[in-house]
Amino acid sequence: MKSSSKFFRKQIIVFGFEGKNNKTETNYFSHFKPVDDRYILKCISCGVTDPRGMINSIKSKRKDLDYNSREDLTFIFIDDDCNEEKRKIIKALKEKLSKDTVIVKSAPIFELWFLNHFCKTTKEYFSNVELIQDLNKFINDYDKSHDYFEILKSHTKTAVQNSAYQVEHGKECTSTEVYKLIDTYIKVND
Repeated sequence: MKSSSKFFRKQIIVFGFEGKNNKTETNYFSHFKPVDDRYILKCISCGVTDPRGMINSIKSKRKDLDYNSREDLTFIFIDDDCNEEKRKIIKALKEKLSKDTVIVKSAPIFELWFLNHFCKTTKEYFSNVELIQDLNKFINDYDKSHDYFEILKSHTKTAVQNSAYQVEHGKECTSTEVYKLIDTYIKVND
């Protein structure tokens, strides 16, 4: 008698972050797990900050994960850094990427997602320093290498609402797409 066992492969979701030793996003997303454990969530720092280099680096590193472009997904988190040329590159790259790879842009930086946990703003940020100054009103002495998840966790719904509002009503230099991933792909570990 033959036994028919089916092999179930969990989908792999890759989060790719800027820089060599990314602490901000890695610390934050390490507290999340896939919705209903249907996925394997992998966080990767790509080692570079230019958008083209990030995409190439992440695509190369995900090969080690048994990544399958027909089944798996990659989200690449990119800050536009108030740089018009970088914005143009990001926009062009978004249009060319395959369906399994999505750029998640923050303007000017990922920390806008943190700020959105505490306030709704469409203020135009023309520098990263200016945004961090506003974030310091809610998180004293903010430091990119620290883990602020416990401070942010109870305000996640507010951040989602505020981020959606920004995308709908804000300026190009003040918005973050991070909210689109929350509740869809990941949830807070209890």
